[in-house]
Parts: sequence; structure tokens; C-alpha cells
Amino acid sequence: MENSQKKYTIKEVSKKLKIPVGKLREWEEMFPNALYVQRTKTGARLYTEYDLEMLKKIKILKDNNINEENVNFILNTNIAVEADEPHEDHHDYDVILSLQNETIDNIQGLTESIAGLKEEFIQEVKEEVKSEMNAGHSKTKSLIQSYSHTIVDTAESTKEELNRLRQDIHREEEEKLFIQQKLEEREVHFQEFVQAYRETAAAKSKLPSWLNFLKPKKEGSVDYL
Repeated sequence: MENSQKKYTIKEVSKKLKIPVGKLREWEEMFPNALYVQRTKTGARLYTEYDLEMLKKIKILKDNNINEENVNFILNTNIAVEADEPHEDHHDYDVILSLQNETIDNIQGLTESIAGLKEEFIQEVKEEVKSEMNAGHSKTKSLIQSYSHTIVDTAESTKEELNRLRQDIHREEEEKLFIQQKLEEREVHFQEFVQAYRETAAAKSKLPSWLNFLKPKKEGSVDYL
């Protein structure tokens, strides 16, 4: 009777449950107690309805970020309950299964709540950052304007200083030129004076010797003729 159950290939299961083929192979290795997939003589996998139900549970648990250890614990607990009391106490099984489903729902709700809180927090941070950026932009704009005015004022002041400095340099150059001209004129006058003195001294040294008698004699001197 077991052989009369409908069976599915791995591609059919992948399409039906929207689980990648590679993930199905991975889960088969991760949860060997929950998944024991039959194989054909050629090694092709054949999944039963029971396997599909297990895969659905695994998918729900994994989608809610339940780690491998906890998934194994939940699945193994489910299998143990089915093995110990398959027919005698179906009510207890339903209670446990209900608790498992409720736990999964709670985990899913908690995950969604955390995601919502995370989104709200991110949005608040974005708004705060945006506000800080706008405030910083206004402050930066004011600083730029202030710096611009300061730069303009400094440029004007520097321009005036440069003009004054040029005027001072020009005035100093004129004074230096005037002094240089005066020095050159004095040098010319001095050279003329020296030349005239030399000429006068040379002229005196060339006077005839008889003119020496015209010079006054010194007192006490004797004239020999």
C-alpha cells in the first residue's frame, strides 16, 4: 500500500514547494532523522506526501531563522510522538502538534515584530541624520558666507596695503635718486676743486727765479752780492 502512494521527483518537489533543488539535497543531509528519501535503482530521489509535509515544516522553521539544532529538536520530537503513540492517544499528538505550530507562529510574529522595530529604528535614524545634515548644511552655509565676507574684506585690505607699499617704495626710490644726484654733483664739484688746486700749485712752481727778490726778506737774513 505504501508503494501505491503518489511520489514526486526532486524537480517536482522543488517546483511545488518553491525550494531550490540544491537546498532539498542539503536539508536531506542536515535532517536525516526527519527526511529519509527513497531512491530508484538509478539513484533518483522519490518524495512521498510525508516527505513533503516534513519539508514544509522545515521550510517554515528555516524561514523564521530557526537554527539547525532547534529544527532537529522540533522535528525529532514530532517523530518521537508519532512513533510512541501512533493510534492510542491521537489527542495528545494533536496538542503537541498544535503547540509546535503555535510556537512557529509566535516565532514568526516575533520575527516580523523585530523586523518592524528595526525598520522603524532605521527610519528614525535616517530622519535624525537628515535633520543633522540639514542643520549642518545651514551652519556650513553661514560659515561659508562669513568666510567669503572675511576673504573679501581681507583682499580689499591687502590691496590697500599693497598700494601703500608701492607708494612708499616709489617715494624711497625717488629719495635715493635725489641723494644719488646730489652726491654726483658734489663729486663733480670736488673734482673741479682738486683740478683747480693742482693747476694753481703747478703755476706757482714755474715762476722765474728773479721774482724771488720781490719776496720780503726774513728778519736777520744777510744778503750776499
